[in-house]
Amino acid sequence: MKITYNKKIRTFGKTLVLGAFLLGMMGCEKDLMLEPENNITQTSFYTTELQIQQALSGVYSAMINSSSRGGFDVNFYLLASEVRSNNFNAISQNGNRDYYAINRFQDTSSTEEVEILWEDAYQLISYANNILARIDAVPFADPATKEQYRSETRFLRAYAYFELMRNFGKVPLVDHPVSPSEAASIPRTDLSTLYSFITSEIEASIGGLKNTYDSKNKGRITKSAAHAMLGRMYLTGYGYPLNNSSYLTKAKEHLFAIIQGEGQYVTFAPNYADLFKSANDNKYHIFEIQHISGGLSQGSYLPSYVSPTFGTADPLYNAQGSLYSSSELGVSQSLLNAYEAGDVRKAVTVKTQFIAQNGQVDYANYFVKFREGGLVITNRYDWPINFPIIRYADVLLMYAEVLNYEGNTSGAVPYLNRIRQRAGLSALSTSMSSSDFTTALRKERRVEFAGEGVYWHDLVRWNIAVSVINQAAADLNYNYTITTNDYLYQIPLSQIQVAGYEQNP
Repeated sequence: MKITYNKKIRTFGKTLVLGAFLLGMMGCEKDLMLEPENNITQTSFYTTELQIQQALSGVYSAMINSSSRGGFDVNFYLLASEVRSNNFNAISQNGNRDYYAINRFQDTSSTEEVEILWEDAYQLISYANNILARIDAVPFADPATKEQYRSETRFLRAYAYFELMRNFGKVPLVDHPVSPSEAASIPRTDLSTLYSFITSEIEASIGGLKNTYDSKNKGRITKSAAHAMLGRMYLTGYGYPLNNSSYLTKAKEHLFAIIQGEGQYVTFAPNYADLFKSANDNKYHIFEIQHISGGLSQGSYLPSYVSPTFGTADPLYNAQGSLYSSSELGVSQSLLNAYEAGDVRKAVTVKTQFIAQNGQVDYANYFVKFREGGLVITNRYDWPINFPIIRYADVLLMYAEVLNYEGNTSGAVPYLNRIRQRAGLSALSTSMSSSDFTTALRKERRVEFAGEGVYWHDLVRWNIAVSVINQAAADLNYNYTITTNDYLYQIPLSQIQVAGYEQNP
């Protein structure tokens, strides 16, 4: 069971205290992680503006690690996405490591990481449902604040459903608190209905969100975050498997709304390296997972997950900062080869050698994008840097992709060139063909967002993951091939047993 807890989190202004935050007892059954309504703590809580504020902090906090397993950055974006792609190469299997099964497409409905994805997303949804079911009856000093909190909650719930849908396809849609027995009777919802719910929820939230927040509230969902997420959702729905052509215009509308606000509501970082420094948290990214170090169980686990064990003489060394050896999980040579000569992003993103504990130089390919030298952390879960869910560069490249789909390749190239030139690369010709632009854009997205969990979902929505992954496996003499059935993870075995869901093919 999950019980009540107190914690200091970095959701807003890095110092908000969740005092006596009662989340209620969770059902013991392996259900949708939805909380029973008859819990006395839930009927006595959610009755004041402060309690709603605290509960909303808990919804944000659901994305952060619990010191027993990684948060959304590790689970959804590293393991379920980045490791799934050919950006990673699981070299050896040390014990029962899920990353190996995921990378080699050997995961099953019993793989723990698959269970974690399901449980963590539905936990966030449960917290959000409790707020939305009760906020109307709660008096607020300012009605605009109530609408803001409602809008943030609706956004976060829809976002969690989007991640569930991208990983599992059809999932149960629950928009109100239910008991464990009720949860077990809710069927999986078709993709069109899920898309309609998710996008309409975020569309409806835009009016209640703010464009910017003061320093004490940095990290809250903004209008730009809502537009960016809708741009990503609609562009995803335009691709495989929905292939809904009507979504392209909607994606363009929301992406352009952000571009119009550049310099006022969003900032284009002049240097790529500046994007991945904790001192710049909530400065350049549009939507990011909030982390803070100091042993508060609110730090990031990701930098330790992707780095080898350094020796004390290494500039990136931290006594608590590594988890695996360099022989277990490494950046693929395929990704390294994707960088053009002179691309400054390569050194910011990956390294190919380090000083080992014996003081000698060791060779391995590993991500360093989120790892900062000289930081003092209490454990491997304690890194302070925020994780970007959507960056402004993603908005620019998605917008360029839309323009190219519309036949306006010459108009799309400048957006691509802006990203390339920041990376120290030459501009591409505006007279290039649509096909050549597509090739260039796909390579650009791979190297720009390497390590951020973007590439696998790009491969899927473009419906080229089968050809890309099978070629990568053949190049490495791995004895497997995939089909489009492997685009989704298996429904967790616990859900099959409790709710009787049909399994993904």
